[in-house]
Amino acid sequence: MLTLSCSVQAELAGDLTQAAEQRLARHAAEQDWLPYQAEFTPWLPAGASRLPACSRPLRFEPAQADGEPWGRVPYLVHCPDEPGWTTRARVKVTVRMPVWVAAERLRREQELTPSAVQLQSLSLERLYRGFVAGRQPPRQRLLRDLPAGEPLYPALLAPPWLVKKKEQVVIEAVGDGFTITTRGLALSNGSQGELVRVRNTGSGKVIQARVVDKNRVQSLR
Repeated sequence: MLTLSCSVQAELAGDLTQAAEQRLARHAAEQDWLPYQAEFTPWLPAGASRLPACSRPLRFEPAQADGEPWGRVPYLVHCPDEPGWTTRARVKVTVRMPVWVAAERLRREQELTPSAVQLQSLSLERLYRGFVAGRQPPRQRLLRDLPAGEPLYPALLAPPWLVKKKEQVVIEAVGDGFTITTRGLALSNGSQGELVRVRNTGSGKVIQARVVDKNRVQSLR
C-alpha cells in the first residue's frame, strides 16, 4: 500500500492552506472588507503519514460550514477514491484588518456620526464579540456606552430612531384609495417599522402608529 511521503504531505498542507485562503477571500468579498493581512498555519494529524496516496484530487470541506473562516478552522479532507478515506485537519488563520472603533467616548442611545468612529487595524481573533468593518462608517444607534478606542460590534448597534419622543410627526391614515394626514406629537421613540405612541394634535387622542419614515407614522387600522 502506498502511503503519503513527506513531499506529498507538504503538498497536502499547501492545498489545505490554499483552500483556507480561498474561503477567507470569498468571505471578505461578500462582506466588502477593506484590504487585510492574513497568515495560514496548516496542521495535519500524525496519522496522515500512513494514509494511502490518493489518485484523484482531494476535497477540502470546512468541518463547520457556518463557522468563521479565521481562527482555528477545522477541515475534513476527503479522498474520493474507491475505497477512499477522510481525515481531519486544521488551519490556524490569523487575520488583521481595519475595523471601526470609537474615536471618543460614546454614550448609550447616541446616534453615530462619521466623526465619532475611526478605522483601526486589529486582530480578528481577539474580537470575541465580533466587529464592524466595511468602507463606510456605521450610521446606527448605540445600545450601551463604549469607551474611546474600543471596537464596535454587532450586538452594540441598533437602527437609528426615525421618530423621537416629544418631536412633531405626520400621522397618515391610509384607506382604500385615499390617504389623510394630520399632525401629532410622538410620545415614544421608534425606528423603521416599530410601533410608537402618538398624540393627535387636533383631537388630543393618543393612538398607536407604525414608523414609516423620518418623523412620519401610519395609524393602525
